Amino acid sequence: MPENLISLQQYAIKHKLSTFATVKLVNQGKIKTIKKVLNGEEREFVLDDSAPQATIPSKPTSSSTHEGAVDYEKEYHLLLSKYSALQEKYTALLEEIKHAQK
Repeated sequence: MPENLISLQQYAIKHKLSTFATVKLVNQGKIKTIKKVLNGEEREFVLDDSAPQATIPSKPTSSSTHEGAVDYEKEYHLLLSKYSALQEKYTALLEEIKHAQK
């Protein structure tokens, strides 16, 4: 199958549309389609004339890898301490509200 043929669902995802909206565009003739038989089943494919998406380089440079390295354990403990502090403030506020209502 040529690369410029994609399924209706793939077209919908690529162009951020619902599948229903894509089918409506096909029925209105606004999108070019081709019917092909695959595995004994007739399927409809969209002719995607848009430019191919830019490829991401598979190997990052070694300098960017070390500069962008994140110590996840350190970040986790930092977030955990912030979460604990917020949880304590929340509990204190709930107790204040409870005592104010009495």
